[in-house]
Amino acid sequence: MVNESGEVKKFLSQQALFQHLSESDVDALCANTFTSFAKSGTQLIPHNETEPLAPGLIMVRTGSIEIRNTNGVLLDRLSAGDFLIPEAVFKQNPAENYSVTVLEDCLYYELEKKAFKNLRKLDRDIEFLCESYTRRFTTENNPQSVSLRHSLRESYLDQSVLDYMSSPVVCAPPNFTIRQAAQLMKEKKISSLLVTEYDQLIGIMTDRDLRIRVLAEGVSDQEPISSIMTTNPICIGTNKKLHQAQLMMMSSSIHHLPIIENQKPIGLIGVSDIMRANNLEPVSLVRAIHNGRSVTELSNISTQFPSLVASLIERETPAVSIGEIITSLTDALTRRLLILAQEDFGPAPCEFSWLAFGSQARQEQVIGSDQDNAIIVEDGALPEHANYFRQLTEFVNLGLHSCGVVLCPGDVMARNPKWRLTLAEWQACFAHWIEHPTPKALMHASIFFDMRHIAGNETYTETLRQYVLSKAKLNTIFLALMSENALKHSPPLGFFKTFVLEKDGDHNRTLDLKKRGTIPIVDIARNYCLGAGLNPVSTVSRLEAIEEQGLMSKALASSLLDALEFISEIRLEAQGAKYRSGSNVDNQLDPNTLSPLVRHQLKDAFHLVRQAQSAMKVRFSGGLI
Repeated sequence: MVNESGEVKKFLSQQALFQHLSESDVDALCANTFTSFAKSGTQLIPHNETEPLAPGLIMVRTGSIEIRNTNGVLLDRLSAGDFLIPEAVFKQNPAENYSVTVLEDCLYYELEKKAFKNLRKLDRDIEFLCESYTRRFTTENNPQSVSLRHSLRESYLDQSVLDYMSSPVVCAPPNFTIRQAAQLMKEKKISSLLVTEYDQLIGIMTDRDLRIRVLAEGVSDQEPISSIMTTNPICIGTNKKLHQAQLMMMSSSIHHLPIIENQKPIGLIGVSDIMRANNLEPVSLVRAIHNGRSVTELSNISTQFPSLVASLIERETPAVSIGEIITSLTDALTRRLLILAQEDFGPAPCEFSWLAFGSQARQEQVIGSDQDNAIIVEDGALPEHANYFRQLTEFVNLGLHSCGVVLCPGDVMARNPKWRLTLAEWQACFAHWIEHPTPKALMHASIFFDMRHIAGNETYTETLRQYVLSKAKLNTIFLALMSENALKHSPPLGFFKTFVLEKDGDHNRTLDLKKRGTIPIVDIARNYCLGAGLNPVSTVSRLEAIEEQGLMSKALASSLLDALEFISEIRLEAQGAKYRSGSNVDNQLDPNTLSPLVRHQLKDAFHLVRQAQSAMKVRFSGGLI
């Protein structure tokens, strides 16, 4: 081995891992780096040789190397600019006999172990990247793998509800009179009172209840508060974050949430507490939507959404949380448009349920997401009702479009008569897709199987969901074809972990972070849940349920969650930058706009998704044998 510090310095200083180092740090690095060469077919590191001969790090200059485990499964393939940390491969899984084989004559650099360890201690970025690298080889064996998520700085919405709740809570027994309760609220200067029995929360009474249920109705103040309280109030657990409390209040149109522990109330959090945490806009936007009196008003309100998202990105709000917030705004718009439509056309002549599909159902919308929706009409609806629902759905779909939730190019919308069906007709439709999985049926399945209730009679939605889940999990051929179909959305990585860029005229030399980034993870989560008949709809909750049910290892599920957050974050940041520059907001990204370090991490995330796809294929392909 020889030291060629001039060439080494030039090469290393251009690599992602070291590009941010100062010149003096690179000089120190080079002083402990040696150049080596190995011919094709050589075992670069003998099995389990981590002490004392293996270097701290190997970086490929030319040629290629592959790493396989005991069973001969290919774990990684390295080419120019890629690196290997021998300790990560061998020491984390001593029971494995990994092989590191030179595929093409290889010129590489070895960084002496002690120098590499010192560098990791001193440089946070390198330490983080090395942790991420190590995780790749501990995915299946070490559930305590390092999480990418810890690198995400907490935003105010990520703070615990415990940090902002009012505590101790003020409670009263159910036989308290309304007068006694009002006096207590006045004395404690509170706007809501929790009602408990044997320390268990059984109700809540607010200022609003006193106005609407007592004064407006002429109820005596000597009546017990149990007669006017809201029973079984919506609560939140102690492990929840502010954004989750905010979303629960937004979706339920309430302003207070009791916080419970072991069924006992320990605190109360309200809209004002969240506003106090950070004077942010989602709550006020939802309130404005609730009060919107016309499509024009709602459209004007929606012009603030992109600015809100841009500010959330700047505050480093997790991408998953931003998706939930955007979706909540779309949900609120939909519900408000349905009310406005019924003010124009009159009450619905029969019961119905409004459904969201796709990204809205999964609560994963971004600015510019299109609509996917439908309605379930009461069985036995009369033919003359069709015109009413045509007008209603047309109003809502066009209203959403005016508010930036654009019309679906595939016409998967409630205004399309194909998607205004009775419950029995919907069940027949899903049964046909499952039993006759043509390419078109599989395309529909990937959209319609993600469904969530938005408005109307929730029983219809839930009945349909349970029907679909029970039907799908029994059909192994359908699940196998769904799995095969999902593999069409492969991560954009080439044979040697290089990016495979789009060649489309409008998006030449870019990555599609939706189609090739987040959708493969969405597909994996959906297929596992369909296969097990699991209820969750969002990709995050699906992966958590998959892990809980033992369908996927804890480490792999956790890593997929990290990958989803990481890719979504890059996608949102790219969209935020395009919005601020006045460019068209889409899902494309030029990887050259990323730092070398982030490019490396993105390749790692894609690599992990590809591994998860392989596992999915193995799990479900049995239906085709």
